[in-house]
Amino acid sequence: MAMSVPHDDERDLLRHLPLTGSGFWLSVTVLAIGTSALFYGFALQTLYGHAVTGQGSHGAIWGIVVANIVNFIGVSHVGIAISAVVRLLRLKRYQQLARLAEFITLAAITTAVTNIGMDVGRPERFIQNVLWYGRYTAPFVWSCTVITTYVCGSSVYLYLAMRRDLWVCETKVPSRRWFYGLLALGYRDTPASRARHNRVVWWLAVVILPIMVSVHSVYGYIFGLQPGRPGWYNPFQAPYFVLGAIVSGFSTVIVSLAVLRKTMRWEQFFPPRIFKGLGIFLGFVTLLYMYFLFSEYLTGTYAAPEGERVVFHDVLFGRFAIVTWSAMLGGMLLPFGLLFLQGVNHRIVSIPLTVIAALLINAGLWTIRTVVVVPTFYHPLLPWDVAPYTPALAEWCIVFGSFFFFALLLLVLIKMFPVLELPEAEEDERVAVRAPRMPLWKLAAVAGSAVAGVALIATGVGNRLQPEFFHPPVIWLSGIILLLSVPFLICVLPERLRPPVFRVPSVGPRPVASHPANAGRCLASASHRLVLKAPLHAIPGKRLRPFQ
Repeated sequence: MAMSVPHDDERDLLRHLPLTGSGFWLSVTVLAIGTSALFYGFALQTLYGHAVTGQGSHGAIWGIVVANIVNFIGVSHVGIAISAVVRLLRLKRYQQLARLAEFITLAAITTAVTNIGMDVGRPERFIQNVLWYGRYTAPFVWSCTVITTYVCGSSVYLYLAMRRDLWVCETKVPSRRWFYGLLALGYRDTPASRARHNRVVWWLAVVILPIMVSVHSVYGYIFGLQPGRPGWYNPFQAPYFVLGAIVSGFSTVIVSLAVLRKTMRWEQFFPPRIFKGLGIFLGFVTLLYMYFLFSEYLTGTYAAPEGERVVFHDVLFGRFAIVTWSAMLGGMLLPFGLLFLQGVNHRIVSIPLTVIAALLINAGLWTIRTVVVVPTFYHPLLPWDVAPYTPALAEWCIVFGSFFFFALLLLVLIKMFPVLELPEAEEDERVAVRAPRMPLWKLAAVAGSAVAGVALIATGVGNRLQPEFFHPPVIWLSGIILLLSVPFLICVLPERLRPPVFRVPSVGPRPVASHPANAGRCLASASHRLVLKAPLHAIPGKRLRPFQ
């Protein structure tokens, strides 16, 4: 679904692609230096173990890095959700925001997975144990399954929605013609091809939304299904985490959009009214999140069991009180007031106001997630003294370096691929164009991939009780990947193994492509008495037969 706006010029839409300018290379240098802190913190953990962190077996075994993981996973979900909702509801005002949101998804989920590998200490053992010997009851196996599903589905969705623009870039960006030609995979810009891509991408958007909800719900279950941890055991952790993901994700999208709008000079594509609309929605979901917080804190302090009451008293009135109230007042209530004033007053349309509120909300949500993770470890309900938790240098390096890493990935994606959707050729909207039926060989390939995917998933789930012999996580993950390749095959596989060639004797020995318009032009040039006033396929009785 490409946008068709009168003032959209392809040069303006692709102006950000050339890798030139001192500003770009300066940004890359600064972000790369900041990213080095991420790998420095990981190197400290690898060389000296988790002893260099503030964590310990008699204290907090999870810390600010886990809060950072939850934050970036939440950001990744909203990016693809914005794109899917814009496509499903046909919100043309926000259409140019869709692909930027998809890039934010890929950058954020990559950062989150990198943080997971660094937090466990030995990524190679973690991957082997989860994929090869993982048990279906293990939370890390759930996490690996939903993240793999989400990454594969989002990647297929992004590629199919961007494939036509890659084909256009092949001619509009000569310096990288080979790159875009390779990625386009033989795309042909015909009405039938566009109709097929739009239809497949629409259904992918329908599928992506429940996958997005399931991913962050799983992280809510990781916390909410642990009865031995007071403050976590809660049936509403899953919707609580999903709502928090929406809040932090929208705030990140607003900040990223404001920065790119200024640096890339995209003012004509993202007017201030877009920021006001995003700010109104951000204020609404922030209000819902504050309601969830109020309900949780009221339940935990009014008549809760002893363990729950001690933890929530520590959060609200004890050692974590300053952090908690600062996050709620300065990171939620204050920015909500700013967004509310802008939303109810039609004369206030301020991008800086919206960005400041989004930054405060993002910082507040990150702090609240830290308060969710850490305090329960101070009250293990076991007879030993608890060591206090203070984040160490290695943890802060990983946290701050992650934000630079996220920004660097986002910048690379923006400079390598078209961010703004390119307009399609204007066609008569009254004529419904439908994709032709798939040939038997293509239908067999698509059906075979779907059947094989379902069979592998069923095999892995059926052997889930014997991970030592059958390695079920690898089996069902392979099935998920095969199943998600079905929409890719539908769009990428050609309609014919060899396109038919037409022979027109009056033109010469050179074969003519099978496109009706090309054949019509050749016939018209062969004889001055033959004049085509309509497409060749629209003239009764004038139909070329393929050369046998």
